[in-house]
Amino acid sequence: MSEDKNLMLDELPEMLTVQQTADLLGVCRNTVYTLCKRAQGEGGLPSFKSGNTRRIRKMALLGWIESREKAQTS
Repeated sequence: MSEDKNLMLDELPEMLTVQQTADLLGVCRNTVYTLCKRAQGEGGLPSFKSGNTRRIRKMALLGWIESREKAQTS
């Protein structure tokens, strides 16, 4: 997604790849995989496997970001 970094949120696909998620968060793919493996109660990123790949719903990512922001301000 490196050439698509300037996409608006509305233009993002409903299902994001790990690479797209990493690009949006500004982290490496391994960090996204680690976040996906954590329990949701421990700050884990909601995701699911589709065949051999892991997918993150756009709305789940936005909700996760919001919850992390709230946790840091509390």
